Amino acid sequence: MRDTLWPAAVLAATLCTSVYAGNADFNSPGDAADAFASSAAQRRADLLVRKMTLDEKLQFIHSQYEMSKVPGGGAGYIQGVPRLGIPDLNMVDSATGSGSTSLASTTFPATIAVAASWDRRLSYDYGKQVAIQLRAQGFGMGLAGGTNLAREPRGGRLFEYLGEDPLLAGDLLAERTLATQRQKVIATIKHYAGNEQEHGRMGGNTQIDERTLRELYLLPFEIAAKRGQPGSVMCSYNRLNGTYACENNHLLNDVLKNEWGFQGQVQSDWGAAHSTAASINAGLDEEEDVGPSVYLTPAAVKQAISNGSVSTARLDDMVRRKLAVMIRVGVMDDPAKAGGTIDFAAANRFAQGVAEQSIVLLKNDGNQLPLVASALSRIAVIGGHADAAVLSGGGSGNTRDPVTGSFAGCGGLTFGSSTGCSWWRNPWLKVDVPIVAAIRALAPAAQVTFAGNSDQQSPFRAYTQQEIDQAAALAGRSDVAIVVVAQAAGEDFGELQSLSLANPSNQDALVEAVARANPHTIVVVQSGNPVLMPWKDRVSAIVEAWYPGEGGGKAIANVLFGAVNPSGKLPVTFPARDEDSPAWRQGGAFENDPVYAEKLNMGYRWYDARNIKPMYEFGYGLSYTHFAYSGLSVSRQRDGSLSVAFTVRNDGRVAGAETPQVYLGVPYKDEPPKRLVGWEKIRLNPGEARHVRVTVSPRMQSVWDTSRNGWKFVPGGTVYVGASSRDIRLQGS
Repeated sequence: MRDTLWPAAVLAATLCTSVYAGNADFNSPGDAADAFASSAAQRRADLLVRKMTLDEKLQFIHSQYEMSKVPGGGAGYIQGVPRLGIPDLNMVDSATGSGSTSLASTTFPATIAVAASWDRRLSYDYGKQVAIQLRAQGFGMGLAGGTNLAREPRGGRLFEYLGEDPLLAGDLLAERTLATQRQKVIATIKHYAGNEQEHGRMGGNTQIDERTLRELYLLPFEIAAKRGQPGSVMCSYNRLNGTYACENNHLLNDVLKNEWGFQGQVQSDWGAAHSTAASINAGLDEEEDVGPSVYLTPAAVKQAISNGSVSTARLDDMVRRKLAVMIRVGVMDDPAKAGGTIDFAAANRFAQGVAEQSIVLLKNDGNQLPLVASALSRIAVIGGHADAAVLSGGGSGNTRDPVTGSFAGCGGLTFGSSTGCSWWRNPWLKVDVPIVAAIRALAPAAQVTFAGNSDQQSPFRAYTQQEIDQAAALAGRSDVAIVVVAQAAGEDFGELQSLSLANPSNQDALVEAVARANPHTIVVVQSGNPVLMPWKDRVSAIVEAWYPGEGGGKAIANVLFGAVNPSGKLPVTFPARDEDSPAWRQGGAFENDPVYAEKLNMGYRWYDARNIKPMYEFGYGLSYTHFAYSGLSVSRQRDGSLSVAFTVRNDGRVAGAETPQVYLGVPYKDEPPKRLVGWEKIRLNPGEARHVRVTVSPRMQSVWDTSRNGWKFVPGGTVYVGASSRDIRLQGS
């Protein structure tokens, strides 16, 4: 099977180390038609710009309302020009579904769960389903598309993003972007760039050398921008190498617009603009109003034009970009209208399906899983509010509905910051089928009993010794004990102080006590980050469920009882210790001005380069069946691409899905031992074999040559094929 999502680039010279890869590497098969449509949209937009008055243009580059006043509970609002047939444009946060503060929405699994699926089609369908609800609510623009990399595994917004590898993140984001815009909703990719942490994000100075920036942190944006052609790129809060991202000429003009050929608009994050003329001239096209410090207001821009610091041609360009996007995506002629019908039942089923494909089986000693209902009389379910619901992330990356109740402050959370508590009223979703109810449905003859903290006013308080003792006693008289643990995170809370289960505290003690009482202990983890597991060797099975969305209760139960064979793979490395990660500083301190001193050795590359054994490596995930790899063949094509072919066979007893991963060791100074260059997710029945072919483009074999300020093709190198970054089954060159 050819990996058509990575068409080969045609290089204009012979294959040698001096060849530089061009922009064609990430282009899609429909580029010719897309280019024609884009050209037509540009011409029509230009005609509209010529008819607009100065005041009409000025209202088009600044959201009219601060966030709390946006119609429909959205995040931003651009007033249209009725006399020219230009509609209003309402935008909303949408990382895991609509973030409307007033409208009912489906809560889908966290974005990192999508990354854990390693499934391009699933990411496409995810973008489609979210966009369908946005249009029905009257939103023509979705502010999803987070693709900052997991350099800091304790990052507060890690659940909104797509893991630690730029190819995995970029490829999945491109699929979501394409799907969103085919539903006539403008897609945004964010936060551009170097915004990998919450600590100091509002102005900290991220310092990244150009080679590292290009090969890691800009690469997912480049892939998504070229393949997905989003209508908008959102510049971030931080400074990058001394200059704010929203007035960074290198980021916005040199790279994004000129080198990559991006024709959409650059919008600011809310409160990320810091100037008028400097931002506009550096490439910022639209400011989002968060009040009171705003810089692209009509009055401010009119003054800048009057004093000559901003040209009218640049203003026209800003407006033209916005209009062309609206035309190309379809919101100009078919604007979103509120009041549409949403099939919430169908959306819930889809959310459940996403969760089922994203859950990662981390441990399964003695084939403890799947559970056999007929063999169980007493099942203990302990902790994690499993009797009520499943956990979600906090901040703009979450939906606002449905939620249960509210609680004062953060309900026992302890983070470096607490400003986000006001918009994360309750992290546990109110759903019809929490984990306990789902287990009861699958094991109707068994007695299913819950033990743990049921206080929704203080859901994150520490487990008391009495609660731990009661849970252990319940486990001791049960056939199996399922312990649910939760690791809360969210925007504006700051970074996790540790990857340990500190919120609520005493969760590690809870697991330890239950494991001592019952050797058949299964741990279900709900998190948006890696989790430390000091009890790993004392439990029989571990399941990483992420923040699984409103279908999460059924999804978890289906995996536990084998109705679904887990197929998720880790999109982030799970370290054995906090201090093993590349971003760790003495005492766990966070830097306001982080220096990416590890350079290219980030994520699994760091662990490979330093020969550090992680707890669970990037790409890892077990199954209820087993897959055998054989027959590696590596051949170089005339255009420089590598054709990597091999066979995967399901030699187990049940159907399952496997994700064979292709890595490449690029023979060039300071490159990491290997990098992910391709993968394919395949589904196989027992005994079935599949011939897999992955094409590695010249660009994915290239490095950034700082002496030439361009991409340098490097032939040769070792090809690794495996079930994870460390479980290498085949090797060749």
